[in-house]
Amino acid sequence: MSQDTAATANGTTRLRASALAGALMIPAAILAGAGCREREAAAAPPPPVPVVVRVLEPKDVVVSRSFGGSVEPIQTTSLAFKLAGTVASVHRPVGRDRDVQVGDTLSKGTVLAELDEGDLRRAKASAEARVAQLEARVATARDNLAIATRAFERYARSSGSVSESARDDADARRVTADGELASAEQALADARVKLDQANDDYANRRLVVPFDNATVAEKRIEPGERKQAHEVAFRLIDISTVHVVFGVPDTMIGEQAACAPGDRVAPGQELQVTADAFEGRTLTGTVTKIAPQADPRTRTFRTELTLSNPRLPDGQRLLRPGMIVTVRVGAQKDRQVLLLPMSAIHRGASAGEFVVYEAVAEEDREVVRTRTVAVGDVLDNQVEVLAAGSEVARGARVVISTAERLAAGVVVKSRREER
Repeated sequence: MSQDTAATANGTTRLRASALAGALMIPAAILAGAGCREREAAAAPPPPVPVVVRVLEPKDVVVSRSFGGSVEPIQTTSLAFKLAGTVASVHRPVGRDRDVQVGDTLSKGTVLAELDEGDLRRAKASAEARVAQLEARVATARDNLAIATRAFERYARSSGSVSESARDDADARRVTADGELASAEQALADARVKLDQANDDYANRRLVVPFDNATVAEKRIEPGERKQAHEVAFRLIDISTVHVVFGVPDTMIGEQAACAPGDRVAPGQELQVTADAFEGRTLTGTVTKIAPQADPRTRTFRTELTLSNPRLPDGQRLLRPGMIVTVRVGAQKDRQVLLLPMSAIHRGASAGEFVVYEAVAEEDREVVRTRTVAVGDVLDNQVEVLAAGSEVARGARVVISTAERLAAGVVVKSRREER
């Protein structure tokens, strides 16, 4: 072999060695890169656990029983003249350039309307004159009787010098005078009755408000019209205090009622009253009457609450007759509570201990922490969380899902519960 050929062979050998070395280096680099990624993966934290949280907010829990009721005035009356006559005038409220109207409130003693007094005044004057005439007649008859009595007694004492006939005449005059006095007294009594009637008719020419806080509910009279006796002219009601009437079943009445003591209805008990007409406002009434027998149609017992009727800024009353209201029995049991689903409550480390997971922000991440809770009643498949003894309060974000993957310090990604 020549030198050139040998040199060429050696060069080819070296080239192949270099290529092989390069080929062997590539897998080594790949393997080295794969090993780095595995170490990085082992060192990287696990992804956040997706959870659903509930923000604790007080919820209204209503366990009371509601009954529909109606408002009635505490007092009502109708006014009518006792005798027929022509209406002379109708009351005008102070400061108003009009006659009294429906809705006006009047005080006791206010004269609402008056009849023309002409005939009544004359009848009264005639009756007074008749009484005066008969009083004079009685006085004369009494004097005549006294004279006749004295004459008879004088004749009786002078039996020897006065004839029997004279004594009989004196006695007859005495008896006649006595009869005339009795007749005059009877006529006077009758005249006085007629005078009383005339005075009564004269006084009854007016319609007078019989109680305070009287609101005009109905008006059927105008000046100048002719009203018949006992024809209703006004209807008045007192709504400064009102009754609320509603029906209660027999299972809720009295000490022997089948329900719990707070759900019974008894005289003297205070109950809450609400209405759509004054939303957000609650009134309190006292049970003042329970019917002794049930309504044959509804089979409930008519129950009556009495309560003061608040006055509005414009002077009107809040409650009005016929208004529909709601009466709550056992309202003292209604309350606001914090509720969590049963799945959010877990047993703690010790017996009788219960915990929840609260999602909190720490160092730009969200983690869960274990919180002790005190539990109360189970209400509609949810557990009441009591403020006393609990480490969570209003506004806390409590996890209600994925509990099996959680522990204190686990990073989570939360979303709020859908309502």
